[in-house]
Amino acid sequence: MKLTKRSFNKALATALPAALFSGMWSSQSVASSEPQLIGPLSGGRHNRPFGSPVEEVGRHGYMMEEYLLKGIAHRYQLKDGGSAPRTGDWDCEPGEKAEYVTRAFVVRPIDAKDFNGVALVNWQNVTAGFDLGAPLNPEIFRGYAWIGVTTQKVAIDGNPVTSADDSETLETQPGLRDWDPERYGSLNHPGDAWSYDIFTQAGRLVKAGDQRLMGGLKPNIVIASGASQSAMRLGSYINAAHSSSKVFDGFYLIVHWGICPPIEEIPLMGLFAPTDNELSPAMCQIRDDLNVPILSLATECEARYNFPVRQAETSSFRFWEIAGASHGSPARNDIMAQIMKRDGVSLPAPPKDRNAIEWGYIDSAAIRAMVSWIREGQVPVSVPKISMTDDIENPIERDEFGNAIGGIRVPELEAPIASYRGERTGGLGNPNWLSGETKPFDELALNKLYPRENDRATRWNQAVDQLVKQGLVLPEDVQSLRSRGFSSDPFA
Repeated sequence: MKLTKRSFNKALATALPAALFSGMWSSQSVASSEPQLIGPLSGGRHNRPFGSPVEEVGRHGYMMEEYLLKGIAHRYQLKDGGSAPRTGDWDCEPGEKAEYVTRAFVVRPIDAKDFNGVALVNWQNVTAGFDLGAPLNPEIFRGYAWIGVTTQKVAIDGNPVTSADDSETLETQPGLRDWDPERYGSLNHPGDAWSYDIFTQAGRLVKAGDQRLMGGLKPNIVIASGASQSAMRLGSYINAAHSSSKVFDGFYLIVHWGICPPIEEIPLMGLFAPTDNELSPAMCQIRDDLNVPILSLATECEARYNFPVRQAETSSFRFWEIAGASHGSPARNDIMAQIMKRDGVSLPAPPKDRNAIEWGYIDSAAIRAMVSWIREGQVPVSVPKISMTDDIENPIERDEFGNAIGGIRVPELEAPIASYRGERTGGLGNPNWLSGETKPFDELALNKLYPRENDRATRWNQAVDQLVKQGLVLPEDVQSLRSRGFSSDPFA
């Protein structure tokens, strides 16, 4: 592992989608006034929360409500003489105050007896230029409450898409106000520098078991969650805000990029452009000295970005990395795409040969592992990381089948019928870059690998057994995972 930081980061700068860096950053959070809660909302042009999984909620005996949060938040800045080192222990303090109005929608059990006492507060994602985030994980509907908080400005105001040289605006993704002026017309966001405190204030309402927001449910565990760009934001939240706010009992970062954007405002491309022999300014570790559990779940797609800032696992930090997998679990991506289509916005259609590895069951296991960690002090299993090489163009070490070595060993890699890539070739210029690739083996290779009828099923089940032993698949999900090994068309 002798990668040169400068050359490695030059490669990153050409591959990482700029859309992941929507918005600029600032830092910490302090005790602040409780926001006014308005709602539950009803009516409007669409008569539902934007991006919400209406069908899923009813199917599981859950209910959904949406509220406006109106309050005053702090922005954040480095203390005089303070610093924000790559180790993550940032020195921050509150700055200017500003008014805001944002939204949160809550998905919770109808019957209080079904509530397990755990609430997930989700930092909604704005990578695509609009508000993304919904409880699509089956584990959530096994007793949890889920609260999606619109935390960033672009979700409310919309996102202008400009030409390559930024000289003209080509189109504008609609913000919530434009999508439903009747329902969201009063939303107002001062800027992403205030996002930390907005998220903190929402978390406090959840933790307090606000009678209206939580319907009388009083959680005893509140976990902050976020995926992709939102996971990066949570990384900076941990580094800058949690030591002061102390609202959340744990942090779950999904498909994290090894990036915690700095608190000072710098040009967008500067977030990941290399400087001299240093890492890009945005790459940073997550501080783990705050006595709160942090679990980061990543895939092969993010491996080249996480690698330069890999950090040691401790009693409060775990990093799980899924070999072979791409940025999103295909089945859940498809559900979210349908929700977005219903709401009149679009996501890029995935290619037919996208990465076919389903890893949602590991996501479910991670959530339950977080709960056991917080409630019982049971630290999650430590798993090997993906093996990396010194080849900048192809930094992941691969086996004879072209699949990654190391990492969490999903059955698709232990009983392979294809070569899987977490990233798609073409880098930033390919709109399906995050979809990865699947290249099925030909019949000759398959017959050589599995000469007898049940050979593949045997190897698949052995891999499932190992995941069960590691606690990486829940008992409720074992049978469906085993069944996938017998699928007549695993790429369908």
